Amino acid sequence: MTKTIHLIFAGGILAVAISLTSSVNVIADDADHSKPASSQIDAAQLKFFEERIRPVLADHCYSCHSNAAKSVKGGLLLDSREGLLTGGDSGPAIIASEPADSLLLQAMKHESLEMPPDRKLSDEILADFETWIRLGAADPRTGGALQKKQSIDIEKGREFWSFRPVVKHAVPPVSSNWSTSDVDRFLIHAREQHHNSAAQSDSAADAKQSEHAVSVDASPDVLIRRLKFVLTGLQPTLEEQSLFAEAYANNAEGAIEQTIDRLMSSPEFGERWGRHWLDVARFAESTGGGRSMMLPDAWRFRDYVIRSFNDDKPFDQLIREHLAGDLLPANSDQQRDEQITGVGYLMLGAINYEEQDKEQLRMDVVDEQIDSMGRTFLGMTIGCCRCHDHKFDPIPTSDYYALAGIFRSTKSLTPGNVCGFVTAPLRVGYDKAVLEQWTSKDADLEKQIAAMKAALPAASDRLTAPLRKQLVGIVLDDTEAQFEGDWIASTSQQPFIGKGYRHCGDPRRGLSATYETTLPADGEYAVRMVINHAPSRSEKIPVLIAHADGESLVYANQKEKPYGDGVFAELGRFHFEAGLKARVVVKAVDASPGFVIVDAIQFLPVEQMPALASSPQNAVKGDELNKLRADLQMLEDERKAHTKLKPEIPVVMCVEEESAPEDWHIHIRGEIRNLGATVPRGFITAATPVSGAFTVASLTSAATSGRRELADWVASPQNPLTARVYVNRVFTHVIGEGLVRTPDNFGETGERPTHPELLDYLAATFIEDGWSTKKLIRRLCLSRTFRLSTSANAEQLSSDPDNRLFTRAVRRRMDAEAVRDSLLQISGSLDLNIRSGRTIAKLSTYDNDYQHSQHPMNARSIFVPSFRNIMLDLFEIFDGANPNLVTGKRTRSTRPAQALYMMNSPFVMAQAQRAAEAFLKSDAFDPDAADSNVRNVWRICVSRNPTSEEVAAALTVVTDNPNSTEAWSEIFHALFASVDFRYLN
Repeated sequence: MTKTIHLIFAGGILAVAISLTSSVNVIADDADHSKPASSQIDAAQLKFFEERIRPVLADHCYSCHSNAAKSVKGGLLLDSREGLLTGGDSGPAIIASEPADSLLLQAMKHESLEMPPDRKLSDEILADFETWIRLGAADPRTGGALQKKQSIDIEKGREFWSFRPVVKHAVPPVSSNWSTSDVDRFLIHAREQHHNSAAQSDSAADAKQSEHAVSVDASPDVLIRRLKFVLTGLQPTLEEQSLFAEAYANNAEGAIEQTIDRLMSSPEFGERWGRHWLDVARFAESTGGGRSMMLPDAWRFRDYVIRSFNDDKPFDQLIREHLAGDLLPANSDQQRDEQITGVGYLMLGAINYEEQDKEQLRMDVVDEQIDSMGRTFLGMTIGCCRCHDHKFDPIPTSDYYALAGIFRSTKSLTPGNVCGFVTAPLRVGYDKAVLEQWTSKDADLEKQIAAMKAALPAASDRLTAPLRKQLVGIVLDDTEAQFEGDWIASTSQQPFIGKGYRHCGDPRRGLSATYETTLPADGEYAVRMVINHAPSRSEKIPVLIAHADGESLVYANQKEKPYGDGVFAELGRFHFEAGLKARVVVKAVDASPGFVIVDAIQFLPVEQMPALASSPQNAVKGDELNKLRADLQMLEDERKAHTKLKPEIPVVMCVEEESAPEDWHIHIRGEIRNLGATVPRGFITAATPVSGAFTVASLTSAATSGRRELADWVASPQNPLTARVYVNRVFTHVIGEGLVRTPDNFGETGERPTHPELLDYLAATFIEDGWSTKKLIRRLCLSRTFRLSTSANAEQLSSDPDNRLFTRAVRRRMDAEAVRDSLLQISGSLDLNIRSGRTIAKLSTYDNDYQHSQHPMNARSIFVPSFRNIMLDLFEIFDGANPNLVTGKRTRSTRPAQALYMMNSPFVMAQAQRAAEAFLKSDAFDPDAADSNVRNVWRICVSRNPTSEEVAAALTVVTDNPNSTEAWSEIFHALFASVDFRYLN
């Protein structure tokens, strides 16, 4: 059987004859590939492919997805039919006859991936590809798909340098007396090996000269500035410079040691080193994204980090608190609060809480937590394993989902259209007695209100019971009325007749209630309507009454209490005849604004009205009911006012255990609903010792997530990554460059350590020292290497051009916070009393509403609100850390904008003005000693004496006006804009 299909494409109509017999399957994946592809395809289909498909693939795809490409992207080849059908990392590129399910077409339409990435192809081309795939994707090209990578060899992966166990190498012997620490001896040994292997001469003199090819020691001026910035991030004062120079001249070693100890014991130390850790913890006070919500309590984590560094909290304890602080035992409420604040680390990432696909959101949060944990503590890029085995490191996808099981068993989000995050109340930090008093009074008010509400129905019953006995005539309740429109049944306010009443609000369209009955006898009747009055009711409601003499339109006011018994309001008296319909229509649609209430309608013979009016009982009871209502309203108002006085119970961002922890599935290609095999919860296999306490069995308990065990694994001395990564971070901040220059990546694509033995020695010693950060910093600062000058001679530049042998100190630009804090410090504006607490001047829902001008700008930079969508200009220009990423090493850019900012910024100019004013009032200023004044200003700003040329230039500005604030402001401004101010030698 043969069917002709007309393909419509740009350029004409192609008639294709396709055999529909079952003996030939042209496009199925299981077609016989042993035969030449062209022999299986109709000539018309081949012509369509050659003219419409192959040119597009060649022009737009082959550069990245062909055998001729320098690097095949995504493991996908598109220059052969087999490559298309087999696909790459994301699966088959096309599914024959199924264009909607073909990833290639989805990517071309920019529905999933966007290919080509620079632009979307024309609708005509997309239509051609859709037709081609639907008809079987005829393709005569031969050639194989990209060979899939072999499965990861874990044992081989353990041989990689960063996965090997940490070994404390013996300190190498050196012949020189130059060193002052074991750190120096490792570095000298490495230089000797380097120079010996690269020596151009065999003479001993040349060898000895190469051995000592290092810079001289830095001057005391440079050292005190270096120490002050490294340890506190602030400028040394004139007094500190003078005292250090004097002490250094008498005992250099002692002066350095005493200064280190003094600075590390100051609160400024924690603020400086806490900032380094906040970079790694991707700290921010908003969520990020298009509508970035503020995190009003994130500041507690910031203060916790500062405290941790000032207290020299053991780093392994910090790890455990970050990953499982809510699960750790505590000896006091204060310790419990500290630990649960630390686990807020897991919730600091950039999260789109407005994501409507909640399963996608949940996995995105898990992914962010896994990736951040990996980079922060392990120096590993784990996030890519969400979709496939790691391309370079020995981390299979199964390891990723073993970790995912742990974090999916951890509750991070609270449900809602816009999800929230888990919080927990703190137990200390507020006056519990005040809270207890408030709680007691609130409970008492609640009890009184409940009792009053319970009394209201009883009072209403006492009021309406005698009425019901006296309701002669005809009474029609709302249950007997006919309603048009939407009315709402209610029983919330007494009094009412029967089971309740109905009400409607605005807007009203077609709303009415009709009561009809036949009266038993001729006569005059009073038509009465139940009104449970309230200020929210309508005061003018049209009521149409049909009677023997025609129709009458009257109005009811439901704002006012009915006269008499307080329940029924008389609408009028009308003549009715027996046997004829009596009708009352409440026309809510035409009522004035407010709620309209309909309950019972009463037709009461007028001869019975005097007896009803003469009974005082109902009026008295009506007054009783109104008094109860008034008293209830007063109590409710009092409780509302009391609620506003509730003491704030501090809360922290945190996580908690899910009620039913469980292992989780691999997500094939990372797709949230494409589930594969279940993986037991566990860790990174290659970084887990073959024998030891860390086994999968320890995580299979149904009662816990496994975070506690994960924290123990990360913080274990047997973990080959954790201590290495951290000591390298500390080395980077103290010395200026790390032993591994990619501090967040200890994997295959990261740099190798320049001194692996020293790195291991520091890691092992760090563990022996109880994971003490201060001892590690002290050890590095006391090294001779820390004291070196930044200047380099020709031999150093030729033998060690990138300073990988640390033959000289690293000249580094001060980070953004240090620049800003120095400006404030020199101007006298820096307030060091601001050391904690929420510093967001005005809380709102979104950070887009915030202006940094609202912030108390005299606080240290670590206390400036940190938002993902908004950054201070100075922080942005001087490469502040991106809070969306784990940042172990900030960008070090050199841009014209940096110099222009220091020259033109109103903030910088204002600080120069204030610095001049403060200087003229200080003891450092002598109106009769211009040279000394210039010297002091230089020392205040750049911690050195000016050169003779600099003195001469400054004197031309201030000689004529030695007391001029404007003149000295120019001097300060020029120094602020100088390279010496922004760089640390």
